[in-house]
Amino acid sequence: MTKTNKPVINATVSSRSQALLGALRTAIALGRLDVPELTAPVVPQNYVDVKSGLSRMAERFIDPARAEGKRTSADDVARELGAVIAQAARSGMPLADLPAALDYDAAMLQHRGKQAHYLRSSDEHAARLAADIQTWLADLLAVLKVREALGADVVQDAAGAGNKTMAATALDLVAREKLNTVGAADLPVMAAGRGLMVLLAAGVDPAELELFDLEVLLALAGSDIIPATLPGAGLSAADLSFRAGTSLVKVSTRGAVLYREAETQGGRVVLPHSVLVAVSPDALEQLQGEVSERLAQTPHRFQEAAVGNSSLDRSRRVIQGGGLNAFAASIG
Repeated sequence: MTKTNKPVINATVSSRSQALLGALRTAIALGRLDVPELTAPVVPQNYVDVKSGLSRMAERFIDPARAEGKRTSADDVARELGAVIAQAARSGMPLADLPAALDYDAAMLQHRGKQAHYLRSSDEHAARLAADIQTWLADLLAVLKVREALGADVVQDAAGAGNKTMAATALDLVAREKLNTVGAADLPVMAAGRGLMVLLAAGVDPAELELFDLEVLLALAGSDIIPATLPGAGLSAADLSFRAGTSLVKVSTRGAVLYREAETQGGRVVLPHSVLVAVSPDALEQLQGEVSERLAQTPHRFQEAAVGNSSLDRSRRVIQGGGLNAFAASIG
């Protein structure tokens, strides 16, 4: 697999994010597919003239007047074909270059097929890894959600239980004592138990973990798996999106942008908040300019990022900037 180049990081990467990125790389083999070494065929001499001549020949054969004549015998077809070729030669079509032009068309078709195969395969590979990352992250988000409901001291005590099952059991017991039955049932204690073991192995104190640590983690991990741009293909990889509570991290071939909920005159929407990672200084400047321009167009006040479900009613939720309306239903 091809690894990404060293990105330009535009956010503070805490020791917690660094430790969890190491844990994530141990759990999931991050990377992207190797970029194939493809060489486009060379355009042969007089290619444009040959193709123009072929187009004129085709127009002659599909002429309605010819169809009405119903000249379909072998002699008629041979005679007409000869006449069309002779006319093409008299019109200046370089017939001697016809085989090279047809060979070029066949080679270019094969070349584009290889490009399409890489783009499709690399997008599918990145999408599978993105889903695995999101699943892995869910356990850490569960820790934050349980900590918010039960307190930091409770999750710290549970982390010392020794394994994920005992940690989850300890959290469940406290939840049943502190909350009503419905509230306790809604807490993801099993996922939090798994998350606590991940934090313990990574040396991260569950009382100190912040949502921003996970947002940065997603930006770095996404930059590791976004497919490389294939030179000359004319198309780029599909964007990746990750949820972190009510936040969204969108990763493209240029970098990773954090989106958060904001209050506007039209209600609550999701707007680009900041650029976390870029593939180059130029890409960073470009992305920052786009974020600033979008925010300048909409008077807003960002909401504090939260771990729980968004309070924004789905029927009124709008995601603005970067074509993210498709992600609206996935937040909260």
